[in-house]
Amino acid sequence: MSEPTSESVWSLRADELLRRTASPEPTPGNGSIAPVSGALGIGLVLMALAITDEPPAALRERGDALLSSVVATADRDVAVFRAVLDARGMPERDEAERAARGDAIERATLTAAEVPLDLATALRDALELAADAEPLVKPALVSDVRAGADIIAGAARAALRATELNLEVLERSGSAAARSLRARHDALVSALQRR
Repeated sequence: MSEPTSESVWSLRADELLRRTASPEPTPGNGSIAPVSGALGIGLVLMALAITDEPPAALRERGDALLSSVVATADRDVAVFRAVLDARGMPERDEAERAARGDAIERATLTAAEVPLDLATALRDALELAADAEPLVKPALVSDVRAGADIIAGAARAALRATELNLEVLERSGSAAARSLRARHDALVSALQRR
């Protein structure tokens, strides 16, 4: 398996991001592409608000904050994936090394489950932003807000997929954090099913 690149996904041209995503390289994967997609969906909502005469400043500020949060997650996912690979590559020649490796894997896997859960939470909030924005924008821009919401919802579901594998690893290992992470995951799945 190749090592993930440390280059920001946001510094890539769209065609290069697509080429790398479709390549056999491990990153960018769903944990990085979900925030990229979600950010584009939020961008559509913000564009509709920007074109609208006198949109509520608080709504725009909320959208900008959500966008910043979602954007940061793309590169954070790559770093988290690298930490998981590094932990798995630790030596395990004796009991002390095996214990240290196991602890490092659990910590890295826990973070790898939390990052996309945080992303899905931000994207759920972005769906609420889209719902609040829709009645305020010009009629010609409603389709942009709705399309943005569709993209955001898909990105949120993809983020939850990124959580599932790591959550299953934590559950199998008996991690104390698994139960609360599972509860957060399931609550977000339910919230997205209602939309």
